[in-house]
Amino acid sequence: MLEGLLVKVKGGFYFVMVPDGGVLRCRARGRLKDGEVHLLVGDRVEISRGNVEDGVVERILPRKNSLTRPPIANVDQAVLVMTLREPPLDLQLIHRIIAAAALAELSIVLCFNKMDLVTLAEEKACVKKYAEAFKGCGYKIVYTSSLTGEGLEVLRELITGKVSVLAGPSGTGKSTLLNKLKPGLILRSAALSLKLQRGRHTTRHVELITLSDDTLVADTPGFQRLDLMRISPRSLASLFPEIHLREGGCRFNSCLHHHEPACAVKEAVQQEEIVTWRYDQYLALLEEAVRQDKT
Repeated sequence: MLEGLLVKVKGGFYFVMVPDGGVLRCRARGRLKDGEVHLLVGDRVEISRGNVEDGVVERILPRKNSLTRPPIANVDQAVLVMTLREPPLDLQLIHRIIAAAALAELSIVLCFNKMDLVTLAEEKACVKKYAEAFKGCGYKIVYTSSLTGEGLEVLRELITGKVSVLAGPSGTGKSTLLNKLKPGLILRSAALSLKLQRGRHTTRHVELITLSDDTLVADTPGFQRLDLMRISPRSLASLFPEIHLREGGCRFNSCLHHHEPACAVKEAVQQEEIVTWRYDQYLALLEEAVRQDKT
C-alpha cells in the first residue's frame, strides 16, 4: 500500500499526491463510494497500484477534522478573504464561516483584500470598527492587494507550513491571490457583477494547491449563502470568544445571553466591552440555531 494525500476530486476520479510529489489518478474502492464516510479533499489515504499510471483508493486514514462546506478534511486554518468594496463587506456570511471554522477548531486568519480600492480614511475606519474587534477575539488580520502586492508576503508567512482553506464570498479575489502567491497557477478569476455587487463563481470544485513542500492551500467555491451546521443554541456562545469568556458570570447556567436577566454578556455589551455588531451577529445565529433545534 502507498500512502498519499487526496488533492482533487473530479469526474469520478480521485487525484492523490504521493510522497515523490507525483499525482496519481485513482478510482475509489466500491465500499468507500457507498459507505457512510465519503472521501474528501485533504484526506490521507492508502492506495494500491493498478498499473504504472493509476491506482485505487483502498482506505481513508483517520481525520483530525473535516468541514461540510467547503467539503475538505485535515485543515490547520481557515483564511477568510473579504473585501470592504466590490463586493461590500458581508458580516452575516463572514460570521457563519467563522462559526464553521471555530466549530472545526481551526485557527482563523481574516484577510481584507482589494485594499487598493479603499481610501486611507476607509482603511482607518475599518481598522477601528472591525479589525480591532477581530484581533481582540484572537484572529490574525492581514490586509492585501493583488494589484499592488500589499500584504502578500505577510499572507505567505501566515500560511507557510500549514494546510489552509481559503473561504469567503465570491468575487473577493481568492483565486487571484493564489495566482500572485504562486505565479503560473493561472486559476480562473472573473470580474464582479456590477449590478449585483457580488462575484461570479470561478472556482467550481475544492482543490488542494501546493505552494511549497510544506504549504498547501485549498481554493474553494465562493458562497452566497452558507447553511449553518446543526449546533445547539447552548454551545453557540463557545464560537464567539468574547462571549464565551464572560458567560460564566451569568446568573443562570442555561443563559443564552438574549432575554435572560442578570446576563454578564448583555452587561458587557452595554458597557461596550463587546461590540454591538458582533453581538448582533451572535443573536442572528442564535435565532437560527433555536429554530433548527425545534425541528
